[in-house]
Amino acid sequence: MFYKKELLENMSQGARLKFIRENKHIELNDIAEYLGYSSNKSIREWENNTKSPDATNLKRLAEAYGLSIDAIKKYDFIDPIDEIYYQMWLEEQYPYYQFQLPDRFAGSAYNFNVQNGINEWLKMREKRENYEITDQEYIEWKLNFKTDNLIK
Repeated sequence: MFYKKELLENMSQGARLKFIRENKHIELNDIAEYLGYSSNKSIREWENNTKSPDATNLKRLAEAYGLSIDAIKKYDFIDPIDEIYYQMWLEEQYPYYQFQLPDRFAGSAYNFNVQNGINEWLKMREKRENYEITDQEYIEWKLNFKTDNLIK
């Protein structure tokens, strides 16, 4: 069986929602029905960035897609997870994206947390490159990434 990976159009919340839905082979009408909508208009508006899902719908989308809410929320970069996810999403938009933390990226707890998260991601990326995990396993790992050992 072959795995066809969808491409991320841009870094917007809507593009990420569409990427995930298509990657999981879920139809617009199916997710609309899951959320209790009679049409897929709201989902199309979210994916086109005309509107944004409210907190309740964002949580339900995360449940429906089986992923972390951090993968689909809007990023304000107050929480280190936002920076980590932003970098991981860049890889989906630019498949040959090579990320390296600058040497000056140190000092604060925020930067330490980002660095640890990026290091975890780079280990998984290496596993994928060495065929220890599939592309699908890799994207599922990224969509469910959590930072468990944050420094406050």
